[in-house]
Amino acid sequence: MFGFSSLIEIIITGKKENFKRYGKGWSFFLLKIYGVKLEIIYDKNFDQSKNFIFCPNHSSLIDIPVVFKSIDQYIVFLYKKELSRIPIFKTILDFAGFFYVDRSNSESAKKSMNLLLHDLKTTPRSVVIFPEGTRSKKGNLIDFKKGAAVFSLNSGLPIIPVAIIGGRNWWETKKVKVIFGKEINTENFNYEHRIIITEKIKNRIQTLLEKYC
Repeated sequence: MFGFSSLIEIIITGKKENFKRYGKGWSFFLLKIYGVKLEIIYDKNFDQSKNFIFCPNHSSLIDIPVVFKSIDQYIVFLYKKELSRIPIFKTILDFAGFFYVDRSNSESAKKSMNLLLHDLKTTPRSVVIFPEGTRSKKGNLIDFKKGAAVFSLNSGLPIIPVAIIGGRNWWETKKVKVIFGKEINTENFNYEHRIIITEKIKNRIQTLLEKYC
């Protein structure tokens, strides 16, 4: 309902940023009907008028509406290619400014990143990238991919590490915490530092998880 309504408005107005209202409405609706109490914590404040790459840990499907609800910006996700096989769903995401990544094909992934970089120039927005690349089955942090670091280097967007606590067992506790950490600015780094940046993202998320758990 929310996705199809957003598609109609974007087609009529030509403004993909209008998706923000529907994304937040969808997340509010889901969290409300499931009775999830969301607590948002700013370990370090950041300028919410600027765009960022938000990097949350990922252990549950609830992470997506939780992130939508927590960030009062026009945000889009990089999503896995498998979801692009859902015809109507893919159309909605395409019009809303989302891009999919083929995790099994590095050249295809680079192409998707470049398309998003080009699109950001005409319609600026924040981007959400789950650096683990997939959900952690046990809730602990798994190996981080370097995509967020590379995208930050190419786009100039700073990175905000985000810790999500309670996502894995939200249906039991009905409580989820979202903690925003100190931003990582990559302007003084280059491509050779992508592993260092990636480790910095992981370390900051791990620190937030331990501090607020």
